[in-house]
Amino acid sequence: MWFTSMKGVAVLAARVAVGTAVYAIIVVLAASFPVAAGLMLTFPALNGLAFFFSKDERAASIAKSMLWMPVVNGVLCGAYISLFALVATAGSAELVAWGLVAIVVVGWLACVTRDRVRQGIAREHQLAFVVAATLIGTLLAAAGALESIYLHVAHVQAPSAPGADGISWIATAIRRSELKIGLFALALVVFFSSIGFLPISDSTRGILSGLPLVPFGGLVAIAGDAGLSLDERLQIFRGMMSSAWLGPPVAMWFIYFLSRFLGTRMKLRASIADQALRFGALLVGWLVTFAAIVAVAHAVNWLSA
Repeated sequence: MWFTSMKGVAVLAARVAVGTAVYAIIVVLAASFPVAAGLMLTFPALNGLAFFFSKDERAASIAKSMLWMPVVNGVLCGAYISLFALVATAGSAELVAWGLVAIVVVGWLACVTRDRVRQGIAREHQLAFVVAATLIGTLLAAAGALESIYLHVAHVQAPSAPGADGISWIATAIRRSELKIGLFALALVVFFSSIGFLPISDSTRGILSGLPLVPFGGLVAIAGDAGLSLDERLQIFRGMMSSAWLGPPVAMWFIYFLSRFLGTRMKLRASIADQALRFGALLVGWLVTFAAIVAVAHAVNWLSA
């Protein structure tokens, strides 16, 4: 009993370590493209790991509720930015930044406990759901771009771009993202502990894969940054809002295609080769998603200029 328990803890620790290392690499890559900060709020890092550490035959069932999570998180991120812009003052910005966290947490819990979210999107309706989300996100992003042009908003990028001093920018990027990396590790602990030690359903797995610790942590890191003036923080948020609405659709396409692949593929006889194939598919999915985010971010930024 004791040995089994210790083995479970060791497996949990190894998964968290590997997952955190992968996310740190994503953070370093993202630091090279600060223009994509808005879309990176809902990057499907935890979603992909949730699929990888679940059996293939559960992928279709997990995806049903998971497809809701980018939508829920994207809307709440937009609400956070909008409320901060409306309420925050130079003297209360830090207090407002953390106070709004309580509001979005309550909103998140209210959304994910609804029967419609828990039941998820039926397999036959998933493609239509993702297409509709993409069209809506495109319209909102276009509206944000037009508003920026009308208001002559000068986008200020979040202070995460690498410098030109050799490879030291990697350490700088990680140091500036310590909060996000730490929150992602915490999300992994919650997720892996739940699937490892609790008899949770596939619906709950899909929901837990969308724990918004990282996106909300990223927003708080900007909103509560006393080193920036309130105007600078609002300018960063305006720049993020122009593209943030397209982040959820990109993540949803990742979920849709990866779940379809895992749910329909033929397994290889050799276990090591089979796991390598699964991880390869996950890696390709992440790389394609990252490339799409960078391309979309530059397109939105060009249209807003």
